Amino acid sequence: MKHLITFWLALLSLSVFSTRAGASTSITSHSYYFSASCGTVFFYIGTAGCTTSDSLMAYFGDGTDDIFVDSCSGSIGMVNFTHTYLSSGSYTVKLVAYSGTLPEDSVTFTVNINFCRQLPISVYNDLNSNCTHDVTDANVNAPSIIKVDSAGTPIDTVSMLYGMYYTAYGPPGTVYTFRVLTPPAGMVATCPSSGIVTSTVPAVGVAATLQQIGYECVTTADYDLSLSASFRPAIAGGGANVASVVVYNSNCAGTPTPAVLKFEYSTKYSFGYVTPATLAYTVTGTSVSVSLGTITPTSPSLVNIKLIPVLPLTLGDTANTRFSVTPVTGDVVPTNNVIVRCDTVIGAYDPNQKSVTPPGPISAGQHLEYLLEFENQGNDTAYNIHILDTLSDYLDINTLQMVGSTHAVSLIRYIGGGKNILKFDFSDIRLPDSSHHDYCRGSVAFSINAKSTLALGTVIPNRVGIYFDTNPAIMTNTVYSNIPFPAGVANTRLSAVELYPNPVSNLLHISTDGQYSTLTIYNIVGQVVSTMAIQKSTTAIDVQSYRPGMYYATLRGVNGTKTVKFEKQ
Repeated sequence: MKHLITFWLALLSLSVFSTRAGASTSITSHSYYFSASCGTVFFYIGTAGCTTSDSLMAYFGDGTDDIFVDSCSGSIGMVNFTHTYLSSGSYTVKLVAYSGTLPEDSVTFTVNINFCRQLPISVYNDLNSNCTHDVTDANVNAPSIIKVDSAGTPIDTVSMLYGMYYTAYGPPGTVYTFRVLTPPAGMVATCPSSGIVTSTVPAVGVAATLQQIGYECVTTADYDLSLSASFRPAIAGGGANVASVVVYNSNCAGTPTPAVLKFEYSTKYSFGYVTPATLAYTVTGTSVSVSLGTITPTSPSLVNIKLIPVLPLTLGDTANTRFSVTPVTGDVVPTNNVIVRCDTVIGAYDPNQKSVTPPGPISAGQHLEYLLEFENQGNDTAYNIHILDTLSDYLDINTLQMVGSTHAVSLIRYIGGGKNILKFDFSDIRLPDSSHHDYCRGSVAFSINAKSTLALGTVIPNRVGIYFDTNPAIMTNTVYSNIPFPAGVANTRLSAVELYPNPVSNLLHISTDGQYSTLTIYNIVGQVVSTMAIQKSTTAIDVQSYRPGMYYATLRGVNGTKTVKFEKQ
């Protein structure tokens, strides 16, 4: 059993404080997280009074148990381990802390397991029409819409690019059917011609069989160019003031269509350079036009454009940019050929980042596109990369659509601790190190709608963890979308909220004018941490057990909603 896990999933957390008078070691906290691997649970246990002779016995409630060594840092200890359950159920877990051979403290809690299996499915372009995914066949970097049936009952509709691992529930022998509902534009399913494949939930310990669907291009002159784009205005940082653009063509163009990217930027900048250096470009004023050549569903184009500030930038300033791709005549969906951004200048940028379009204020039900960018900054090839994205409860998972990716990616979509989780798996990506500047970067983009029922003042945060091989996660910046109050309806009473101290370590005080009746605290990924009624003008909240980081306090009352951000140290 693997004891030490460097795995980040902020899905479900439960903290318990349990001490016993005179005990030399005690269990101060415990938390557990569900992983993308069905049935696997990660446990994190904190102890106090730690010595080198301390250990922890775990009884998992399924008839198995194990003992773990307490890892001490001074008088504080930490024990990390995993356990895999082989069937669904409610399991009572008991932890016993030992000092030498003497039991000193214990805690009991319940873990609810909804056992599942992951069924792999992929699509490919059958270039030689032999219904076999040969090494010469290309992956399809254009969205497919797949309808999913379980035991003959329709249960889901999913969007994928190259492939996905579908999270399946049910006992071994349960049959899942995957039917192509909407193929990539300009393509038809040919292997099988029905566009239907089936997969059976295997027995425990047996891997599920990969199911594949082959496409072929239909002869057509139509095409659908689209793009994902971000800009990074900053006063410092290696990735600062760079526009990153990926241009896709989700239609098998019968007639090759050379594409041109146009990037228009603020007068606060002058042009720097374009990568890859092999691309031809022209600069006119504050506009760069880059010739991309032919874009097909199997060959998206990744472009980076470096700008140089004319004068030193100021924190909090804004930079307006516009991205467009042509030609438009003959494009079956011309509305996705343009992106306009207004970004805020910050202190520094990491090239591993997340961005959202449109940035800033949105409306309830707004269509959002998230772009996840990564770069291998190490000194060796990254063989496997995966990205974990815990979605906010304010996003409608039923509207999730894949947009595109620079490399072959499999999507795993599952629920853990009541949260919708996306895992983007770049298996065997072999991403070169940072000495190969034009080729050490990658990205993946997806779209999703904010829920249509969101209240004014709602803030939607999102960040991801990026894993390069076995290295610890690199956490990206957090992007925010918010639903502002309409101009002209704000009043002084709604702003009468005082929160202190900020940052806070122990007690957080929230002072209001008495108009608010409820308070909800959310963490950075949109999980509800605490909900309570407000009965006084000043409310004290014990946040000592909160994990360090940013939180949002949302107050609701008869006159509206107010959200205030604070930091837990």
